[in-house]
Amino acid sequence: MNRITRTRLAAATAAAAALSGAALLSPGAANAAPVSPSAPVPGTQCNVGQVERATAKVAPEFWRHVSGNAKAKDRFEQMLVKTPEQRTAAREAAKKEREARRAEWQKTHPGQSKPAHPKARDGKTKPTKAQVEQKIATIKSTCSSS
Repeated sequence: MNRITRTRLAAATAAAAALSGAALLSPGAANAAPVSPSAPVPGTQCNVGQVERATAKVAPEFWRHVSGNAKAKDRFEQMLVKTPEQRTAAREAAKKEREARRAEWQKTHPGQSKPAHPKARDGKTKPTKAQVEQKIATIKSTCSSS
């Protein structure tokens, strides 16, 4: 099975989460109650189960990672059921948290640049914004028939 780097996972997660209008996952999502497959997904005519099936068809590599990782699946499902306002708030909170971690690292490592991520991309390129948006549109248009 192909390894997915953090960057690639972040891009794929952004694609799936953007289906609901989110670009990042909420850090506390893994602690929330489980999401029912019949829970509606705001902004679509679909429920969580339908979006998951459509995602498995449209983005199989991403879905293999999500379905094989309980924490990633919980976060994915939690983002699907958030309202656009909640997703925006989660996105902003995650951005602030990343910036705070980056600033803290810079304080403890003055004059250094952060080391490269240890996992290689295996020659794969990050999907473009247009590619991500196309997959999201496909998932939205096919989820109600999944």
